[in-house]
Amino acid sequence: MIYTIQNEFLSVSVNTAGGSMTSIKYLPTGEERLWQGDRFWQSRDVVIFPLIGHAGPYEAQGKTYSPASHGVARYAEFGLTGKGADSLTLFLSSDDRTKKTYPYDFNFSITYRLIEKSIQVTYSVRAVSGKIPFYVGGHPGMRAPGGEALIEFENIENPVMYPINSAYAARITGLRRFVANKSFFGECQTLQLGSLSGGAIYASTRDGYRYTYRSDCPVFAFWSNPEGGEYVCVEPWWGINDFSGAPREITLKPFMNFTDERGSVFSYNLTIEKI
Repeated sequence: MIYTIQNEFLSVSVNTAGGSMTSIKYLPTGEERLWQGDRFWQSRDVVIFPLIGHAGPYEAQGKTYSPASHGVARYAEFGLTGKGADSLTLFLSSDDRTKKTYPYDFNFSITYRLIEKSIQVTYSVRAVSGKIPFYVGGHPGMRAPGGEALIEFENIENPVMYPINSAYAARITGLRRFVANKSFFGECQTLQLGSLSGGAIYASTRDGYRYTYRSDCPVFAFWSNPEGGEYVCVEPWWGINDFSGAPREITLKPFMNFTDERGSVFSYNLTIEKI
């Protein structure tokens, strides 16, 4: 089921199948700004939980599990627990299907809220009992003609760069901007940056739009298929893409989060403007 929320500036549609956004329309121009999918990337947005990327087999509670890409949420059917004109909340609980690749009992919810030209996305993760490990994050693909965006940082950053399939990390100094295009992604596949200051990240496109991302997440990832597709993804992650040298035991993986019956909350804001 697809539900739509709207305010003066934005119309956002969300699918209970996977819990992710399927449309973001900027109403002052009437234009669709969320990538609508093609052979270069069939998705539009992904709710990432409880693992990130094409994770290899991992160990949990003494057993080995082989997860699908980005975990269990994107393949699950969510329930609608609340909806207003400009907000909605979806809910997912563990079941026999989720436990085939993630053995923990959890309650997971997502709230989408419109605040003027911004979408606030909030994830809530709660253990049914005990303590559970997990990653969580977003994966919105925003329209970018030519598959190119100018990425700029509000503050001069000195981030740590984590290559996509390696434990190697390198410090970058004095980073203020870079061009995210097909050539760029052909070289780095996915750019993962940690230790950012918490300032805004801007992605400006050739057709005069600017996407602004704000979050306290420990890692931002930047990705697009280098072979084609007119979109760029700026992804807030509470975790990191799994890689071949990572510990197999889930509780030992880098950037791992833990929560209990009291639960934990994570959020990011995405602002869309024609400039």
